[in-house]
Amino acid sequence: MTSGFCYVADRIGYIDEAVASAKSLKEHMPAAEVALICPEALFPANSLFDHHIVSREELKGPVAKAQVIEAPFDRVMLLDTDTLVARDLSGTFRVLEQFDIAPAFCEFNTGVVLFRKNAQVQRFFERWLEHYQRMRESDGLINDQPAFRSAVWESCSLRIATLPSEFHCIVGKPVSIAWEARLLHGRGNLRKVEQEINSRVGYRAFVPGWGQLRGYSGRRQLLRDYCALSRNFWRRFLFNAREMETSGEPPVQWGRGTELL
Repeated sequence: MTSGFCYVADRIGYIDEAVASAKSLKEHMPAAEVALICPEALFPANSLFDHHIVSREELKGPVAKAQVIEAPFDRVMLLDTDTLVARDLSGTFRVLEQFDIAPAFCEFNTGVVLFRKNAQVQRFFERWLEHYQRMRESDGLINDQPAFRSAVWESCSLRIATLPSEFHCIVGKPVSIAWEARLLHGRGNLRKVEQEINSRVGYRAFVPGWGQLRGYSGRRQLLRDYCALSRNFWRRFLFNAREMETSGEPPVQWGRGTELL
């Protein structure tokens, strides 16, 4: 049974992000198989991708990710292009020994989706696309996640697991985490953010632009946290330092109809 990672990108900005993310993936898993689904003309030469699948021209925007069902693996992890792999993720595929699909985050953010290829999951991806097209036509909705949730609601027989923050740390807003973040999702200086988040373990929150916040565990720890927050405040106030800021702006705005090239 084969396992691999897959990115979907339909424009140059997203291709560049996918290359950067795949580079971080290969740093921690050199033998991992990685696929890219994109227009043939945009496939990067001499890249880190082991497989290239030509994308369907009629699918653009967030729902283009539904094409990931065509990835050439039995077990697949879909990754958004704006992700940073910070640790080895190969053990995550063991989740699929008990479940068919494992989106990340309890609200089913589709930036990271782990799944096995079988008939039930194939039908699920078809439902996702059907719901998206209906919502786009009736409500003008561009985001793909409401359609994903509707497809989950109708898939009663699908065994669904939810990946924790350690395997999908969304850094564009405050996030709680206990252990090391293995996969970061967001835009900005993700390597700097990863260093801050993984500088220590234990129950903590990460706040973009400020760093870590921890519960009270003694005066010494409280003083250290206060000093770190004060340092970040003055660096932002005096020098406009933005190393740990994250941005939700994609390289191409979904609704603007930007051309592929």
